[in-house]
Amino acid sequence: MTKQIEINVPEWFEMDELATLDTIISPTSENVGILVAGENLNYTRACCPTVRLYLLQMIDGKFEVTKELEAFPFRTRDEAVHFSEKLRSLNALDLVMLMNKEQPIFTA
Repeated sequence: MTKQIEINVPEWFEMDELATLDTIISPTSENVGILVAGENLNYTRACCPTVRLYLLQMIDGKFEVTKELEAFPFRTRDEAVHFSEKLRSLNALDLVMLMNKEQPIFTA
């Protein structure tokens, strides 16, 4: 069963038309996590579809977006969504390669 969490979404998140794709709470600390957001997934802007990762921290009983960690641009919406679905299972090597703009090892 998935635990419901409360996130205080900042105003700029909605103004930038970001869509929440997933939230990942640390298995070792329930006070931190990652918000996985999609940008331009419907091709409403000139930029390419992008998955953005934001740090979540528990503040006064709610998760707050405290900073952007990384942004991953993709050629298509399907690639961006596929990445967001695989993110939880990425190993450290794949993630480091992606962060350095190298080809990821995962294929499925």
